[in-house]
Amino acid sequence: MELEDGVVYQDDPGTSAMMSERVSGLASSIYREFERLIGKYDEDVVKELMPLVVAVLENLDSVFAENQEHEVELELLKEDNEQLITQYEREKALRKHAEEKFIEFEDTHEQEKKDLQNLVDRMESHSRQLELKIKNYSDQSKHTHRQEPLDSVLFYPDADHHYWS
Repeated sequence: MELEDGVVYQDDPGTSAMMSERVSGLASSIYREFERLIGKYDEDVVKELMPLVVAVLENLDSVFAENQEHEVELELLKEDNEQLITQYEREKALRKHAEEKFIEFEDTHEQEKKDLQNLVDRMESHSRQLELKIKNYSDQSKHTHRQEPLDSVLFYPDADHHYWS
């Protein structure tokens, strides 16, 4: 029995399925060849061959359907793979950018650390210099006080002379 785009066949009474166009075309060609053989020789010539050919055509149709399912699945997997590759490339680029930013941050941090250490070194040096000046002034002041004690010197405002008591 032929339909619009395929041939209906039955394995069991009550179960029917649609054949693919390719298998339906082969079945039609084989059917015509069987009709020619029956017309030329007799029905007995194809009697044993007919069930085998039907089984082969049904298996071929089943394999063809599985193949189409696999092709659809393959296309979906290809799309998934492309999306994963795109996502991977995007994440790879983001990671590279983050690593570059981190290296830049580390370099900046290291330079700031060096600059601050240089500042600390200069401040410590300046502090030592100031401590030395303080010590020198203190020593000078002590030395000056030992030579000329201020409380034993009398100052007279009208004279240019100092008198020791």
